[in-house]
Amino acid sequence: MKSAFSYLPHWPLVPDAVFWVGLTLLTAGLCGELCWKAWRLPRITGYSIIGLLAGSAGFGVIDSALANDARFLMDVALGMLLFELGSRLSLRWIRKNPWLIATSLAEATLTFAMVMIVLQLIGVPLMTTTVIASIAIATSPTMVIQLKNELKSEGQVTERLLALTALNSMYAVVLLELVSTWMHQEYYGNLFATLTEPLYLIVGSLAVAYVLARSCRRVNLQDEHSFVILIGLVLLAIAITHMLELSTLLALLAAGIILKNFDPRPQLWPAHFGTAGWLLTVVLFVITLISFQWNYVALGGFAALAMIAARMLAKLIGVLTFAKPSGINVKQGVALGLALAPMSAFAYLLVENTYNLYPDFDPQLRAIMLCAIVILQLFTPLLVYSSLSSIGERRQ
Repeated sequence: MKSAFSYLPHWPLVPDAVFWVGLTLLTAGLCGELCWKAWRLPRITGYSIIGLLAGSAGFGVIDSALANDARFLMDVALGMLLFELGSRLSLRWIRKNPWLIATSLAEATLTFAMVMIVLQLIGVPLMTTTVIASIAIATSPTMVIQLKNELKSEGQVTERLLALTALNSMYAVVLLELVSTWMHQEYYGNLFATLTEPLYLIVGSLAVAYVLARSCRRVNLQDEHSFVILIGLVLLAIAITHMLELSTLLALLAAGIILKNFDPRPQLWPAHFGTAGWLLTVVLFVITLISFQWNYVALGGFAALAMIAARMLAKLIGVLTFAKPSGINVKQGVALGLALAPMSAFAYLLVENTYNLYPDFDPQLRAIMLCAIVILQLFTPLLVYSSLSSIGERRQ
């Protein structure tokens, strides 16, 4: 039976999950501003540090179970950013300069091959190596877009960075689906399901992308009120991909590309998305590192370092091979190759998608990838800063 004073709080006070999430975001925001204003470090570095401290690798105030509950929020945040990235990719530009496609294919192919070779040499199982090599192709769309916005960078290298990030992200999703046919056969042994699974996912995701892009053509993206309609359409697309077990990442990225290139009057991405996009980015960077655990270092730390080295070298060689034919000099090519290094939430979600389909898959995959994501999310923002600054495209 309740007393007359039951309206008073119970003692001791126990903060709920909302309190810890709010405190984490507040601390992340303050840490990001401190990094930027005091030391001229990227704000993203501050967000990543707080993500590590808030998760099981630090104080554990936000556990991995809560991160799993936030999966839909991650899909929304990354989906919006992928939609924006796709809407920045001009196929007309690529048709006029086919060396860009050559550059993209070279850096993606070399990345896959060199990561495969290095991980095989150090004894990582072949199937795990293939999955990691497929994911390693992708550059972090979130980090690239937000660093571009933070630096207000403009120029040939920045535009190529956006284009190559959009392309290699597409390659990574499609290649991972093709690789999953092997895993599907190993796990389930059904040849018909093995052959139809990637076809269903890729074609179905592209169909959702087409419908979303066609629907967005009727929305004036520059009208801040119509922007609410755009958010609603994107949320519906994400919900549909979830219901149909399709790829949210592929659908949203492809939708942006279709909207940009198959509309006779292509629309610009709304300027008023900036504040919302930045909030989504903070959430993404914090949640991505919450799942990291220190025992992953023993299980996959060395392999992660080897993968990072092979990946960065492959992207640098791939870009430099076609730098001059594509219209940039060697210095710009080096800057572009190094700026393709970031890896973050996109790779994390590809890893989690793999475990959703194959729960008993090699735990070394998660260990290697999360170790790599922690290192690259902490240190590559500064590398991108330095690369764009060295060629004079940093405006901030």
